[in-house]
Amino acid sequence: MNSRHPLTNISLIVALSIGLGVMLCLGSPLEPAEAAHQRHLGYGINVGPHLKVPPTMLTELGLDWVKLYDLNQVNEFPDQHILYRTDVRGYPSNISAWEEDMVKLANRLELLGVEAVEIGNEPNLTIEWGNQLPNARQYADALCRGYRIFKKTAPNITVVSAGLAPTDTRADGTVINDLEFAQQMINAGAGRCFDVWGYHPYGFNQPPEADPYKHEYSFRRTERMAQLLEKNGIRNQQVWITEFGWVRDPAEEGLDCRNDHMFRDFQWMVVSKETQASYIVRAYQYAEANWPWAGPMFLWNLNWQLYSSGYEPTCSHLRWFSILTTTGAPLPAYTALARMKKYPPLDYGPTVGVTAAELSRTVEAGCAGVTDMGSFTITNSGYPGSLHVEIKPANGPGLPTVWTSTYSATPGTTVDILVDAKGIPPGLYMLAINVRSVGTPNLSSVLVQGWLMIQNPTSPECISRYNQQMERDEGQGQRHEG
Repeated sequence: MNSRHPLTNISLIVALSIGLGVMLCLGSPLEPAEAAHQRHLGYGINVGPHLKVPPTMLTELGLDWVKLYDLNQVNEFPDQHILYRTDVRGYPSNISAWEEDMVKLANRLELLGVEAVEIGNEPNLTIEWGNQLPNARQYADALCRGYRIFKKTAPNITVVSAGLAPTDTRADGTVINDLEFAQQMINAGAGRCFDVWGYHPYGFNQPPEADPYKHEYSFRRTERMAQLLEKNGIRNQQVWITEFGWVRDPAEEGLDCRNDHMFRDFQWMVVSKETQASYIVRAYQYAEANWPWAGPMFLWNLNWQLYSSGYEPTCSHLRWFSILTTTGAPLPAYTALARMKKYPPLDYGPTVGVTAAELSRTVEAGCAGVTDMGSFTITNSGYPGSLHVEIKPANGPGLPTVWTSTYSATPGTTVDILVDAKGIPPGLYMLAINVRSVGTPNLSSVLVQGWLMIQNPTSPECISRYNQQMERDEGQGQRHEG
């Protein structure tokens, strides 16, 4: 938004229930109660620069992140993690001087203890790209330069790419479709130049659950952006929602802003203050339950209503996303957000994740031997940081023996799974591999599960081998008894 700002012969029911557990590990939708165990979201809000905020306000709201535009405000929020936005108003005319300023900024942010920096804002809009025509290649270059500087100067600060504005391309080129712009950025090399991807999925006039393929402009457009990143091989970075919200109708306060130049393009999006409150809470809950790849969500905004009309005109759309009135009184959205149950991570660090295709095979008893079960890939499904994992197959007597191609890995490592079922009787066997972090403050783990079905033999060769095997087993048993 524009701003200045041992299991054998088990039942099918058990198989399905455990299979669901695999799906949860791999990122299927969750119910809100289950989302608490994922703990991937952060809870944040955009705060107006130069405005004083009561020290307890964000704590009262239950927020653990804040997005700032004014470095003088950093010390006012000791209980919150801080995302700082630095503007890139078009491609710098003197790129060397700009890079020097970025070095200074990185040093200052590190000194202040700022955890994350967002480089730029909605560069797919002319109004935010220094009144120049948006250029994805140029922004990608600036982002990459900034990223390299931060990783060299202040490597622990998380670099967030500029949140793109959800929109469609205009004929005059002043506005570029966010999905197209993102692809152009990636084509220009930006995929290697951020720790997390920034995005601004405003809700427009739709509820947060609206299907993004039926409603082009909706909160869940984020899913289309995430799919684009996945398609381009960007799988280990979170998406941070650095702005989102719904605009309230000024008419509720007796103001007619329908034809005002600062509001008329937003009139079609307006909702009541009660609807605004409901949608905000439901958006957080939807992301908790369905977006395991999402990180902090920063509501737009806390307090733009507190600016004087001389600084921010009365009909400025920026004001009407606020969850405070012009006197600083809480709106229903404020109260709803404060009461909303939240599930912040125990640690804003990396988390073990895996991606895998179906890990199931069927073999015939008698012919069963070493079988390739497929593979899985290690991912970081949490926050930026170094992640090392250990891999331990769960093996026991009377079960197929499982081993993997490696027993230690980092994100991006593909791990092959092999199983030896020789001499194992027919049945359905669950194969389990524990993947857990090493050296992290809070243990993170995933259980990778697969299924091996050993069928009764049907082919003559396998029947013959199986019968021979059974005879050998019986003979060994008799000798043991003797």
